[in-house]
Amino acid sequence: SMSHELRSPLNAILGFAQLMESASPLPTPSQAESIAQILQAGWHLLKLINEILDLAVIESGKVSLSPESVSLAEVMSECQAMMEPQAQPRGISMTFPQFDDDDRFFVKADRTRLKQIVINLLSNAIKYNKEQGTVVVDCTVSAPERIRISVADTGAGLPPEKLAQLFQPFNRLGQEAGGVAGTGIGLVVTKRLAELMEGVLGVESTVGVGSVFWCELNSAVAPQLAVQSGEAEASVPPQLPASAPRRTLLYV
Repeated sequence: SMSHELRSPLNAILGFAQLMESASPLPTPSQAESIAQILQAGWHLLKLINEILDLAVIESGKVSLSPESVSLAEVMSECQAMMEPQAQPRGISMTFPQFDDDDRFFVKADRTRLKQIVINLLSNAIKYNKEQGTVVVDCTVSAPERIRISVADTGAGLPPEKLAQLFQPFNRLGQEAGGVAGTGIGLVVTKRLAELMEGVLGVESTVGVGSVFWCELNSAVAPQLAVQSGEAEASVPPQLPASAPRRTLLYV
């Protein structure tokens, strides 16, 4: 109920800071630096509000999911296009699986929430990686009727005592002192979403080598277009006279 009240003043802060950033004449270098600080803090606060709301909705049991048969090839392609620009400034290379129209890689999931899980895991793999590091994404059949999505990074890795605290809300495992912005909520939300879709989220990590975060979900059959015998012939469009008016149908 507070989300609207919190976002309204933030829209003004971010909006006017962006106007100042692009004003004519352009701000001086010191002014531009100050405006960048306002924008950076504003975007961070907006992310924090969004993540707290996500967590609140999940914990209240009010999150609504629309499970369907989802193509991992499509989801991975969309996430790759979204995340690769974030990896480029730090020289991090990203490798994604090649599916080649493989019908095995469909999962029973809410498409939007599945993308949220993959994007969060990729975002962390980029944020907590080393410069010129690598991120390797893989999809495997881990068990009968189970598919595992794994995201491996070449970051600092986590010792066992920190792994035990990993899924605690607001616990950033000492990263507060570092230069990487974060809230400590994203992984908690990711884990809860995976569980709501009858999945599991897990991690394996080695100090000095890196971490592998994985999400396992139920597999699904590729959606088929059902055509009854005789329907195919019936669907042939009738021949219209050349003078007949044409109609355009928008189908959403």
